[in-house]
Amino acid sequence: MATFETATIQKVNLKDDDVNKVYSLEVVSKKSSNTFVEVFPLDTNIKRVPLVGEQVVILPSQSPEGSANKLANKRYYIGPTSTQQNIHNNALPKASIASSNNVGGDYGDTSAGNPNTSGGDSDVDLGAGFVERTDVGSLQPFLGDVLIEGRFGHSLRFGYSPTDSDTTQTPSWESSTVEDPITILSNGRGEGGEYNKFIIESVDDDLSSIWLTSSQKVGLTTSQKNIGTGVDSQKNFDKPSAILNSDRIILNSKSDYIILSGAKSVNIATPAWAMDMDKMFTILEGLIQQLADLTAGTATFATGVGPTGPATNVSQVQQLLTELKQMAQ
Repeated sequence: MATFETATIQKVNLKDDDVNKVYSLEVVSKKSSNTFVEVFPLDTNIKRVPLVGEQVVILPSQSPEGSANKLANKRYYIGPTSTQQNIHNNALPKASIASSNNVGGDYGDTSAGNPNTSGGDSDVDLGAGFVERTDVGSLQPFLGDVLIEGRFGHSLRFGYSPTDSDTTQTPSWESSTVEDPITILSNGRGEGGEYNKFIIESVDDDLSSIWLTSSQKVGLTTSQKNIGTGVDSQKNFDKPSAILNSDRIILNSKSDYIILSGAKSVNIATPAWAMDMDKMFTILEGLIQQLADLTAGTATFATGVGPTGPATNVSQVQQLLTELKQMAQ
């Protein structure tokens, strides 16, 4: 029967020099005293790379050299554990100092309810390359949510639109049908959070985000106020939407078309224009038709010696009109 134990991380392997040691950790536990033990992730498809000083749950299982009847001496880890309930850093105070006295003290402090309460500003060596922050807040949970959060203010919410929850933050979106789904992928907050304080996504303030809605109204402030005549603003639109919001958006097709297809039309808003593509092409067609009539002599200019005749470029203008009409649906 497998025996679970908790261990504190002393080293994280981030290299592939030895193919048999990729993703490995070196840890110490009460059982191992100040002896490093090598452990490997239990799940190799979803990686949660821990920090030095954080804790993981380890258990023995089979190694590549093991068999169904013989358990080889290899340990695997699950975690890191949420010792501080913090998405950014859950390291124990001075837990990266591998001595039997310090290890015992760390476990005693934690079990006594005295973890690192420095608000994220710890004195632990978290590992080379990791930059600690104190302004990363935790995403506000609602009953039934599925949340995935990174350490630096990125998150993925599979949620809905609760209205009567007893929470710190309330949704920044709304729906008349509470149980309809909403998916929010957010990368970076416009304003920094606080240690173990909840924040909520903001479509305007988050640095980059994708919102997939079903019936939710989202208070998006567009960069141009005029987005076209007869177009509902997003805060009043309660039908399924896909919102992509950032400072710059690039749509790049490497080998084929970029296709924009609108059931009503496609609107493009710039500082100088709010253009309905359907209307613009209709106007363009009418303009070329008038030009075609003039060049063909169907329409003429009145002059002192009589009306003008056909122009020398009549065939070219007719070709432009034909090609434009071919694009009409």
